[in-house]
Order: sequence, then structure tokens, then C-alpha cells
Amino acid sequence: MHAIANNQFARVTVPRASQGDDPLLRLQQETEEDRPRIRFTTHPDPITITGITVMCPACAARRDWMVICDVPGRVFLRCRCAHQWHEPELTRADFDAMIGDPDRKYPSLEAAARHTGHDGTLAGTYLTGDFDIGE
Repeated sequence: MHAIANNQFARVTVPRASQGDDPLLRLQQETEEDRPRIRFTTHPDPITITGITVMCPACAARRDWMVICDVPGRVFLRCRCAHQWHEPELTRADFDAMIGDPDRKYPSLEAAARHTGHDGTLAGTYLTGDFDIGE
């Protein structure tokens, strides 16, 4: 026991953490699943919400979307012209219905956008069927 003011003794000794050693962050890192914080899929078909086909406000495209879901469950749409917006009418359940098994991991969302042609380089282009860029 360690002496403290007024000749009282501390009942608990707290180990000193070294600078940069946050036990809560360490626990979070050790228990966190190996799951991306942002998931995405491509969706070649038109998306219809409450009977209205979604259209890109920047270029008027109506299909070939990149659909993105973040951790809180917000869904974003990204067009081939690289315009991206939050679509509040789509839910995580809608996203889960669109996504298949992930076949690749990307270091960032921007790298995925480049690989799938949603970075602006293919703006105004509709790709046919099963065409996969980069393969």
C-alpha cells in the first residue's frame, strides 16, 4: 500500500501507462472484427425508390451505381461521374440485399472507385453486362 495525505493508505495501486498506451484503444483493437468500416458494391441496374428511378443530380445517369454503406448504416450512391450523395431512403437492409460476397479488398474507397470506374474517368459511360475493369 502507498501512503497518501493524512497518513491514509491507498487500497488500489494503478499501474502507470506509458505514453501512447491507451488500454481502451488496445482492447478495442484486439476485439474489433476484421471487417471494413465502409462496405460497397456496384449495382449496374437502375435503382427505384418508392416508384421513382434514382437519377444522378450531376449528370442525369440512371444506372451503374457504386452503393456505399458506412458503419452507422447510412447508404450513399456514387455515379460514374464521381458525384456521391447520401440517399436517406435506402437502408442497411437495402444495401445488404444488393451486396454479394466481397471478392476483393481495397486500401481505400477511392482505390475501389478507381478500379470500378466510379472516379470520374468513365463519366457518361454505361458498361455492358459482366464487363469488369482491370481484368
